[in-house]
Amino acid sequence: MTIQELVDGLNEIESARPYALHMKSMGGWWDQWHIKKEGRKFIYLNCGSSGAFLIEKATGELYNIKGYGVPDYNKKQKADIGNLETVDPAILHTKRYNYLR
Repeated sequence: MTIQELVDGLNEIESARPYALHMKSMGGWWDQWHIKKEGRKFIYLNCGSSGAFLIEKATGELYNIKGYGVPDYNKKQKADIGNLETVDPAILHTKRYNYLR
């Protein structure tokens, strides 16, 4: 799977959420998934204006963000969310927030 296919899949899931359908019908907006930028080591994947995931360029591994663009290696060890080749956008969408509680 390419990064653009992942972003398209996440946007499709996000737009199907009930509040997104309500917001679209009222002429509003909903959170769009997009690539914010490409850094030296990571590609930053955002939802709306918030950072959601980091994709390591060399391996395609997906990481949650600890804060301010720092990958959460500890959460990766506890619950691996996969890499770009094996990820399912529907499952990744559920892992945006703290899912280890």
